[in-house]
Amino acid sequence: SSRYTRLNRFQQYQSNDNRYKNNNIRNVTLFGIAFMAGTFVLTPYIFEYVPPFTYFRTHPHQLVYTILGINCAVFGLWQAPKYWRYLQRYALLEKDHVYSKWSLIGSAFSHQEVWHLGMNMLALWSFGTSLATMLGPANFFSLYMNSAIAGSLFSVWYPHIARISMMGPSLGASGALFGVFGCFSYLVPHAKIMLFVFPIPGGAWLAFLGAMAWNVAGCALKWGSFDYAAHLGGSVAGVIYGWYISNLVKREKERRMKRLERLF
Repeated sequence: SSRYTRLNRFQQYQSNDNRYKNNNIRNVTLFGIAFMAGTFVLTPYIFEYVPPFTYFRTHPHQLVYTILGINCAVFGLWQAPKYWRYLQRYALLEKDHVYSKWSLIGSAFSHQEVWHLGMNMLALWSFGTSLATMLGPANFFSLYMNSAIAGSLFSVWYPHIARISMMGPSLGASGALFGVFGCFSYLVPHAKIMLFVFPIPGGAWLAFLGAMAWNVAGCALKWGSFDYAAHLGGSVAGVIYGWYISNLVKREKERRMKRLERLF
């Protein structure tokens, strides 16, 4: 398709460097899981003690705008051919051979087309600003990054599991955004949401389940050129985070109730 033709025009920059020969699916998976674990454990301390991350403790919505700005900056780099060599290595997720493990993360901040960037950033702004305030900046950042990596891992695993040959690389924030959407929907299942100006009946959770069904069908039937596997990976991570956060809140309420009972 024309989309893969555009993506593949950067393949002239593929490298035969031996440093990238060991980036098989096993090593890439181990790197991704280790990074996710590190992000989950270290993020609260980073946002508590390390400037400039401490700024976001009192301005959580600014974290969303920062992520949005990074995505726009990477889009700007794609417009300059002199950066293509580096972007192809770190901001495109190859399926047959991952040239850099860091592309698991870099590809999630990478867009080449205005409509792709615009749709994803609109979704980030719509759900992210509310969710960052609800969760706090550390939890939101951990959710966003780990949903992005989970989406990339599912995207790499899918061709091997389905035994198909992928036509080209993928990129975009969709995996992370489905994680944000999944977490939001789990925590606020009856929230009213809209698709542009059209209200979606049934609330956020029903809409999320519909999106999951669409992505499962896309993987099974191989519709179009969307990276449905990445969407599913991000969605799974988002639901796990939603479950985790809801249990934290529940335990905190129980602790407060026990303290009140002791007082009276």
